[in-house]
Amino acid sequence: MNFFVYVKKCIFLCASQKSNQRRCLCATDAGGEWKNIDNHLNKHIMKKIFGILSVVAALFVASNSAQAQVTTPVFDKGDNIASLTIGYGGLGFSQRFVYERCVATLLDGNASIGVGGSLGNSFEAKTEKAYDTKIKTFEDWISIGAVGSFHYQFVDGLDTYVQLGLCGGFDSATAKTTVEGVTVKASDSRGFFGFTTSLGARYYFNDNWAVNAELGYVVGSFFMAGVTYKF
Repeated sequence: MNFFVYVKKCIFLCASQKSNQRRCLCATDAGGEWKNIDNHLNKHIMKKIFGILSVVAALFVASNSAQAQVTTPVFDKGDNIASLTIGYGGLGFSQRFVYERCVATLLDGNASIGVGGSLGNSFEAKTEKAYDTKIKTFEDWISIGAVGSFHYQFVDGLDTYVQLGLCGGFDSATAKTTVEGVTVKASDSRGFFGFTTSLGARYYFNDNWAVNAELGYVVGSFFMAGVTYKF
C-alpha cells in the first residue's frame, strides 16, 4: 500500500457521494495514514531482511562444506564496480545505479566484502474507470543511499552476492479524478528513510563487463537486471 492508493480511495469516495470540490480536496489530509503505511512497509522490509540473512548463513555453510576454489577472483580487494539496472514490479518501473568497492577478501579468496552507494528512481502511472468516474494516479520515488555486500564466487566468472542498504529520499504522489466532466486533483509529498535488500548474481563475459540480475526489495521493484563495468 502506498500514498496514491489512499488518495485514490478518498477521492473516489467523495466523487461517488457527489461531494463538492472543496470536500474532495480534503482527501489530501493523510497525515495519520502515513503512520499506518510506514508500519506496514517496515514489517514487510524486516521480513525481507530476515530472509536475506538466512541466505547469507546458507552461503557460509555451503562454502565451508564445498570449499570451492576459483582460479581468478571476479571481485578482489581494490576492485571497483559500477552497475546500472532496470526493473518492474512493486512500485512500477525502476532504475538504479550502484557503485561498489571491494574492501576485503575472505575464505581463501572465494568471498569478499564490498561497500558503496546507490542512486535510484521508481515511478508508476495508472488509469482506472468505474461507472462515470475516471481516476488517474502517479507516484514518483527518488532515493540515495549506502550499500554493503557479501560476495561469494562458486565458479570462475560468476559472482553471487547478498546486498543490504540504507537509503533516504523523496516521494511524491498525485491523483486526478473526473466525474461527469468535473475534474478534482489531489497531491502530496514526503521524505522517507528505509532499507533495501537483494540477492543477486553477476556473470563476467570478459575482464571488465558483466550482466547481472537481482531479486529482493530494491527501489520499489522485486526483480532487476542490467550491466556491470569493473575497473
